[in-house]
Amino acid sequence: MLPIKRLDHISMAAADYRAQAAKLERLLGFKYLHDWEAGPGQDFEGCVSQVRGTGIEFEVIAPATPDSFVQKFLDQNGPGLHHITMEVEDIHAAAAELERLGITPFGGVQDDGSWYVTYIHPRDSGGILWQLFVAHRPAPEVDRNAGGGTVDLQRMDHVSMAVPDLDRQVAWQERVFGMEVISRWEDGHLGYRGAELTIPGSLLKFEIIAPTRPDSFVQKFIESRRPGMHHITCEVASVDRAVEALRAEGIEPWGGIIENDWKRHTFIHPRDSGGVLIQLFEE
Repeated sequence: MLPIKRLDHISMAAADYRAQAAKLERLLGFKYLHDWEAGPGQDFEGCVSQVRGTGIEFEVIAPATPDSFVQKFLDQNGPGLHHITMEVEDIHAAAAELERLGITPFGGVQDDGSWYVTYIHPRDSGGILWQLFVAHRPAPEVDRNAGGGTVDLQRMDHVSMAVPDLDRQVAWQERVFGMEVISRWEDGHLGYRGAELTIPGSLLKFEIIAPTRPDSFVQKFIESRRPGMHHITCEVASVDRAVEALRAEGIEPWGGIIENDWKRHTFIHPRDSGGVLIQLFEE
C-alpha cells in the first residue's frame, strides 16, 4: 500500500485554461490561486484554483505546443477530467512500493522544479492517470478563501470513476491506496451499481460505478470514452436556488431537479461547464 498523505488536486484539460478557470470560478466559486506558463522543454501551461470546503485544489491544464500531451488528450477525448494528484510521504518509497505491487511507475521519478513526481498509468489503474508527488519547494502563500459561485457551492463531496468491473476496481483502490469502502448500492432502474470509499488524509471521497446491463448510462460512457473519471459531485446550499441561478445565466440544469432514494440533486452538463459533468446536491 502506498504511503498516501492526502489528495492534493483534480486536474482537467482544456484548450484555454484562463477561460476555463474563469468559468469554474463563476459557476462553482473555485478561487484562482496561481498559474504558470510553459518553460524550456515543457509543452503545457495551466493554473490552480482552491475548492471551497474540502481542502483540495482544482487544476486546469492547456497545450502550449501543437504536439503537447494535453493536445493529444483533447484530440482524443475533448475537454474533461485528466488526472488526480496525491501527495505521498516519500516518492522513492512510493515508487518502490508500486514495483512491489507489480506496477511500473510511469516515467520513473522526475523532478519538475518544485515536486518530485511519478505516475500510475491508466492501463495499470483501470482507467485513471494518477500523479504522485513530494514537494521540495514550499507552495506560495495565497488567499485560499474560496466562494460558492453561481450555485453557492459548499464543498466537493466526491469524484466518480466509471469501470466495467466494480469489485475489481474496489480491490485495486484498497490494495494500492488504502481506500476503505463506506457504502455499496445497486440501482436497478438506471442499470448500475456502485461503491463509495474514503481517501486517506482527505475529506473528498471516491466513488466507483459500474454497469449492470448493456443499456446503462455507465456502459454507454465506457463504450464512448473508455473507463475513467466520470463526474464530480458537489454539495450546494439549495438545489432550488442553484437551478434558478443557473437558469438566470442561460444554463438549463441537465435532467431538471431529481428526487430519488439518494438525495435531491441536479446536473450541469459538460457542454455548459467546459467539459466536466457536475452533480449538485443538497443535504
